[in-house]
Amino acid sequence: MPSGGIRLSIDLSSSAIAATVDRHGARIPVMLDGHLVMPHRVAVDHTGQLHLGMTAAAQPSADHQFLGNPLELLGKADTDPPVDAVHLLAAQMWHVADHAVRQVGEPVTALTVTIPSGWGPRRRGHLTDAATRAGLPAPAMVTAPAALAAYTTTHGSTTPDGSCLLICQADRHPVTLTVLQTSTDGYRELATRAIDPPRDLNHLLAQRIVDAATTDDDPLRGELAQPTPEHDSPALLESVRQARQLLATQDRAPVLLPAPRKPAVITRDDVTIAAQPLLDTVERAVRDVLDAADVGSQHLAGVIHREAEAIPGLWDLLAAATGLTPTTLTDHSHALADGALTLTAPHHPRAVTAADTHLPRVRLRIRDLTSAILLAACSLTLLLQAILTADISTLFLRVVGVRTSLPQLGTAGALAMLTAFAVAHLAPTTLLAAARTAPTSPEPATGSLIRRGYLAAAVGGAVTAALYGLATGTSVRFDYTPYLKWTLGGALPLAVCAAVIATTAPRIPAHTLPAWLARTRPAITQAAIAATGIYLMRAALTITPPVDLTGMPGLIGSAGAALLGVATALTTSRSRTIRTITTAGLAIGYAIVFTYNTHGALIVGYLVALTWWGIQLTAHTLRLAFPATGRALRRVIDGQAS
Repeated sequence: MPSGGIRLSIDLSSSAIAATVDRHGARIPVMLDGHLVMPHRVAVDHTGQLHLGMTAAAQPSADHQFLGNPLELLGKADTDPPVDAVHLLAAQMWHVADHAVRQVGEPVTALTVTIPSGWGPRRRGHLTDAATRAGLPAPAMVTAPAALAAYTTTHGSTTPDGSCLLICQADRHPVTLTVLQTSTDGYRELATRAIDPPRDLNHLLAQRIVDAATTDDDPLRGELAQPTPEHDSPALLESVRQARQLLATQDRAPVLLPAPRKPAVITRDDVTIAAQPLLDTVERAVRDVLDAADVGSQHLAGVIHREAEAIPGLWDLLAAATGLTPTTLTDHSHALADGALTLTAPHHPRAVTAADTHLPRVRLRIRDLTSAILLAACSLTLLLQAILTADISTLFLRVVGVRTSLPQLGTAGALAMLTAFAVAHLAPTTLLAAARTAPTSPEPATGSLIRRGYLAAAVGGAVTAALYGLATGTSVRFDYTPYLKWTLGGALPLAVCAAVIATTAPRIPAHTLPAWLARTRPAITQAAIAATGIYLMRAALTITPPVDLTGMPGLIGSAGAALLGVATALTTSRSRTIRTITTAGLAIGYAIVFTYNTHGALIVGYLVALTWWGIQLTAHTLRLAFPATGRALRRVIDGQAS
């Protein structure tokens, strides 16, 4: 499917039209004039204007011509008056497509239409002509039984290749039985049989109601025998249909008779009696369709039964005739549209991801650990300085208070986590000299190595940060709780990022791995600059080396703050333009505002920048692993912004 378009599926074979769009893998039902489904009936007024979706309860006025269902008129040459059914069908399809485009905001680039079983080249050709007139792509056509089988398969039913299914479509007249055989590329129709009593169940039930509620000379009886658009019988049939729906949840339901007649009340027994002519033929019809398909009940893997309104006893008869428990679908208005989309979904070869790739690995050398060693040194330096320069207050040899730089401890924990990132970055491309596996052992995929490395980083970095907090409390002989909060607070956001990367990175495309590995390399320079700046600020505030040797605590402290500002700017963004603009500004600003009261806030600013670096790296990994989701989110954000 071309980028920026949708796949539209229209179900024309059910009792009402339903449509679903596939937008980059997301299935969205199309609202048609504010409803999930649209009736098939069409009327035309005296000006030639078409009125689509006419319900039985809302008949056209006297100057309208009622045309009925275009699908039933397709290919008929003896209609009176003559009707261009292809034109009517094109209008319906254009109407549905227009609603889909308005709802989703993208053009239709692929069309799927569900058609009744048994359609041949003539009516299929008419349908293609209708799509062309509507300005739509040539439709892929899926028969209703195949679409129904595909829908149940995607919702948990399993059918082995080569096995057979019996599909019973009781959602419209006539009830149809179809035998399908599954295959790797879809379904093959073996036989179909329509159970076609002289009149459908709603007509039979309406006739029974009218016979019981009216006199012999009531004209309504004749109208039911010969229904016409000018009479009220279609409205009565709609009332019967609604009453049958109510009987699914209650024992009695009203049926509105044309005025001035009083409403009637029906029960499930009335439906059962009216359905008896249909039920009497079900068992024989099942045998006939299985014989026509040359299969026995032992060859059936399942029975699928779809009905719009319940037909009492039909489920039991299907179960008895096949020896299987039928899967019944009710209130699944978009089942066929969704199933047809599944069958016509484009099949793309599976993309090669990191989980399938084996990048070359070299023996780990000392110089490969330079980044991790430098980051670890920065982390330990900040930790030791915070401990050694702590101002400890005692009372009778008991520590009653400790003042140290808590944000500095948080930075030490964050840099410990960054050290773990640096080690994890080596996992996909290096190996220890003693880590060579036996010749029979398969080499782990790059995706597996990434997962192991970053999961270990998430756990190891968080544990190290926790040990920092405990070590600080032990060293100053004071409650470790505030120190633990800060060291873990600086490390945990990055640990979460590492865990997310470990989970999703194996899904990224193989061709993006080199660029992704280059981006995940921790920025050593920025971290070293930040650690130097924080060290100098703390030294200036506590008059410890090198300030106690050189003097000028104000100048050295401001220089340290400027370095921290530079590191913050470089860590926040990868854009050269933004870095150029913000580096000088933050360096000067940090140097100006540096005091004992503000130095903690400046360090927190760097911690936020470091966390933002981790979030950006995680987001980049997610975009590579789930490109369709990323595009959809960007479209949503762009739509809200506009």
